[in-house]
This record gives sequence, C-alpha cells and structure tokens, in this order.
Amino acid sequence: MQDFIVLIPSRMESTRLPGKPLKLIGNKTLIQRVYEQALQSKAKKVLVATDSEEIISHCSNNSIDTVLTRRGHLTGSDRLAEVVNILDLEEDQIVVNVQGDEPFIDPEDINNLFDLMVQKSSNMATLFANLDAKDITNTSVVKLWIKEDGSVVNFSRKIDDKYDIDKAKMHLGIYAYRASFLKQFVKWPQSKRELDTQLEQMRVMDHKEVIYGKESISDIHLGVDTEEELELAREMASSL
Repeated sequence: MQDFIVLIPSRMESTRLPGKPLKLIGNKTLIQRVYEQALQSKAKKVLVATDSEEIISHCSNNSIDTVLTRRGHLTGSDRLAEVVNILDLEEDQIVVNVQGDEPFIDPEDINNLFDLMVQKSSNMATLFANLDAKDITNTSVVKLWIKEDGSVVNFSRKIDDKYDIDKAKMHLGIYAYRASFLKQFVKWPQSKRELDTQLEQMRVMDHKEVIYGKESISDIHLGVDTEEELELAREMASSL
C-alpha cells in the first residue's frame, strides 16, 4: 500500500521578507498555518525541514515535527534530498514538497497530487491553476502548458509566440517526488535553461523526465513573499 510524507522547507533568509516563517498571521505564525493545513491531508508524516535553530525552537514549542538540515543548500530540492537521506526513506517513497509560505493550501490538493503520482507511476508531479489576466505579463508568476494526458509541455515566466496564451496556466510551487528520483535529480548539474529561467524544474525537463500536472481545487492561492502579501494573508485569515 503506497503512502506519502509531506516535507515543508523553511528558512529565515527570505530576501523579500526576512524571517517570514515566524511572521504572525492572526494568532499563528506562517509556518504553523502551513503545517496545520498539511496535517489535515492523508500524509503519514508531516515535517518542517529547516537549517534554522530559531524555527526548530518555535516548532518544538508548538508540537510541530522538524528535521534539521545543513545550511547553504542551492535549492529547496537539495534540502529535501538531504532529508530523504537523513530519514533513510525507501526508494519508492512519495514525498510531497509543500512550500513554507502557502498558509491556505487545501489538504485535498496534497492528496490529489499523491493520487496523481500513483495513477501515472510518475517520478514527479506538480499543481496548477487558472491564470489571471493581470498575471500574464508578471514574470514572478510562473506559467505552464499541459497536454491532454496531464504531462507538462513547458514552464516559463514569460509568454511568447511559441505557446498559446489562451492555454497558459499558473504554476503552483508544490511538488511530489519519488525519493529515488529526488536523490538523482540533485546530482544532475544545473542546466542552461534552469539558470536562464531560474526555474529548477527545467533541469528535469532537460533530462527528458515527464512532469505531470494536476489542477488545484483550492479557493485561495497566496504565497507569502512580500509585506503586501503578508497583510493580504492577515486580512484573509481574519475573514475565514
């Protein structure tokens, strides 16, 4: 019987919102809210992966399970690969990477991503949502294009003539991996397209691996990266 675990990478050194995991949204920190949402999924275990003693201490005081990782990881995936080794996970274990700045993630989205991995016998999967017109030219919002079978054709920050604007979707930064694939992925050198776009999933595409996408069912898609987004999250939380 297949099952999955959730890992939530978290660090204090966010460039646009330093210390963001411990920022309060109502009476709970951002990382608390993300953890509690993930805990409502069918995951057999939920862990916050961090290199910060401050986050470890906060989590410990709030009954949040953690794993301490090294500092200096290039990407979140590198941090997760270290956790896979620390926990000595089975090669076929499915790991769902929930970003530590998504306080309103729907637990069913996490479950659906796991189900997609099993259904497709896939090494990697991710989520998407409809693209708002206001985000078409916003290069902070990553777009993706998807085939009928659910496989992703391309990711991009910009929309050019090569791909149909009407078929562009908004990529959501939540991933599922098999443990064996995650360990393999971080050993590959960063590809040119990855460096050009600053999108690590391009390394996967450049190695001809298929990434499958699933449409999110969540009502709220809000990653907290800036002071403005933090204020918006606080307003939303107070109205729920």
